[in-house]
Amino acid sequence: MKKFIWPAFLVLIFVLSVGLITYGWWIFQVERGHQALRRGDTKTAAEIFSSAEAPFERFPWLTRLVREDYQRLVFNQVGILYAKGSNDEVMEKLQEEAGSAPFLAESGEFSFWIGNALVRQAVQSKNPEASVNALKAALAEYQKGLAAEPDDWDLKYNYELVKHILSQKDRDKKKEEEKVKSILEKMRPLTEPSREQLPPEKRG
Repeated sequence: MKKFIWPAFLVLIFVLSVGLITYGWWIFQVERGHQALRRGDTKTAAEIFSSAEAPFERFPWLTRLVREDYQRLVFNQVGILYAKGSNDEVMEKLQEEAGSAPFLAESGEFSFWIGNALVRQAVQSKNPEASVNALKAALAEYQKGLAAEPDDWDLKYNYELVKHILSQKDRDKKKEEEKVKSILEKMRPLTEPSREQLPPEKRG
């Protein structure tokens, strides 16, 4: 039995060494992507990030081993898509990633990007009702993100901004209702005949 322990130990050391070297190389590639992103070279960054994500498509369980690094990789890709104005691609990417790595959906940054995409959707929509619904959904998403990361100032700012926009709409709606009510009250004496104008059979 003892004669097998040493070879097994050597095999274990070899596997761990290969794993660490592979992980180091992967980190190096991801950092190259981050550097390209900082330079403003989003095309190169997107290509590097896409290449770095390929192993996880084949072995999804790896995402749990490098959870934080993978999360950073995904959200950088989402940021690039958002900067390009690809709103549908942002939503598709987030939903796809949440399906294969559910822990991503629990992060504040996930809610941040979902909320941003919904706000942009509201701005681009020509349907007022659809815009309001998108803003309400964005507000709920930002609120969910703040529950996960209450100290995230980007989430706080966007939450307060959308909340303010919706409150202004409600205020404008209330003003409009009051304006209509005021007009109707002014019109009422003109449309309701007085007792003197009523025929005898209509008077009390």
